[in-house]
Amino acid sequence: MKDLIMNAKVVFKATPNHKEFFIRKISEVEINSSWKTICDTAHIILPRNVKDFDSKKVKEIFRRGDKVEIHLGYGYDENLILEFSGYIDKVSADYPITIKLEDEMWRLKQIPVSFVSKDIKLKAFIQKFVTDYPIDIDADISLGAVRFSKVTLGEVLKKLQDDFSLYSFIRNGKLTIAKPYSDVSDKIPVFDLERNCVSNNLNYLSKEEKLVKIIGQSMQKLAKAIKKREKDKKLKFEFGDANATETINWTFNVTNLKDLENEVKRMYNDKKKDGWDGSFTTFGTPSVQHGQKQKLTSSLYTDREGVYYSDSVKKTFNRDGYRQEIELGATFKK
Repeated sequence: MKDLIMNAKVVFKATPNHKEFFIRKISEVEINSSWKTICDTAHIILPRNVKDFDSKKVKEIFRRGDKVEIHLGYGYDENLILEFSGYIDKVSADYPITIKLEDEMWRLKQIPVSFVSKDIKLKAFIQKFVTDYPIDIDADISLGAVRFSKVTLGEVLKKLQDDFSLYSFIRNGKLTIAKPYSDVSDKIPVFDLERNCVSNNLNYLSKEEKLVKIIGQSMQKLAKAIKKREKDKKLKFEFGDANATETINWTFNVTNLKDLENEVKRMYNDKKKDGWDGSFTTFGTPSVQHGQKQKLTSSLYTDREGVYYSDSVKKTFNRDGYRQEIELGATFKK
């Protein structure tokens, strides 16, 4: 990758104010994506010496809500990869011009929500408000009694994440909920830690060294299942190692304590495996998305190869190179 010329193409889609155009001269692009953050974000910094945009033109051309695509890669245009698609959220008032973007969730977050129900399932609730966008929700989760007044869908999704560990994000053009490691791509890129990684912040831990605690709770409020209809409450169960270095709070779609205990222990056993933990930095290609599987190998430690999901990916494109920092998530089970 060192011998190939970096190439970037930032496309500003047509609006009532201007025709579609693109920019190649950029000082920096940074893209941050994770299934934990609802919105993927990006920012573009234009060079100070770009004369095509004076202060007046900046306000006319770069408007909040305009759609933007970021294509990055090496070599010719046909080799470029669409790394980000989203909308302008903010534009700096001074130079250098900095354009901040959010992915398709920017539009969905603004949908107004006012809704009351005694009992509704998650998918049915989302479908009432997201009517013109693909949805990927497999979990048949009951939200129980719901009351939202004059809020936005973004606020609702944030509450689902904070209160119930139900994570929402855009994946492969779909609003995806409660599927952090759903299939992203059939391709599993291979990275050798000594040969094609720029740097790494990884530790190889045995299952005995991985100290984990799982704090599980049920999704539903279970008034109907409780004698005398006591105040609604959720089931809770904790399991794990003393002095845990990683604590995971998670919500499970269960209706009794035994099933909750089984699910918590299953997650605990999944986490307690030999393998790498942390993040590594590699070149811009092969391009990786959060939730995708990748295989790690080592020339020095040939017995330590494994396949892992990615929890987050930070992509940078600047004078120092085209890089992606990949944070490892769960170990892939065959």
